[in-house]
Amino acid sequence: MRDILRLVVVLSVICGVSSAALTLTRHSLAERIEKQSDLYVRGPALERLFARPAGDLLDNKVKVDLGEQLYPAFYVREGGQVTGLALEAPGTGGYAGDIIIMIGIDLPNERMLGIEIIQHSETPGVGSRVEKASFRKQWVGLPILEPVRLRSQGGQIDAISGATYSSKAVVNGTNRIIELVSQHKDEILAAIEAKEN
Repeated sequence: MRDILRLVVVLSVICGVSSAALTLTRHSLAERIEKQSDLYVRGPALERLFARPAGDLLDNKVKVDLGEQLYPAFYVREGGQVTGLALEAPGTGGYAGDIIIMIGIDLPNERMLGIEIIQHSETPGVGSRVEKASFRKQWVGLPILEPVRLRSQGGQIDAISGATYSSKAVVNGTNRIIELVSQHKDEILAAIEAKEN
């Protein structure tokens, strides 16, 4: 019995030390991990949305605290004015979980430049088709002041056949971003000004 107790104590100490070491490592590397994610995931998405090199856009990033969480926002400035935003938010309700999307916004014209899928766990060949350009091009030119709906709900977006949950999740994420822009545009622009000053 004494040997078993000793074994339990030793294993508990090893697990505790390992857990603390992993947590410390993750915390100390968080900034580097985020920069890598920006470079290799968000960078290509920003290039497609704004038709500019990622290197010109990645430094134009702010994190905006909008209540329940921090939202990353990238921006384009032309002539001293912020003319473009790219906001990222989760689309809830996907078949295999949330789908993280990014929407590019043309601020002066109040239109969407497009949508990019940042992260998902959807079924390959079915739900993963939300990444296809033929699905994503439906967002180009949509107004940012109106909610987006699937065509089956009287909206303008054709769902992917066999991937209704995935399609709905992308629409949910879009509407979350529309809501953020309509309710917090001034806060987002203030965060950009604060970063640059």
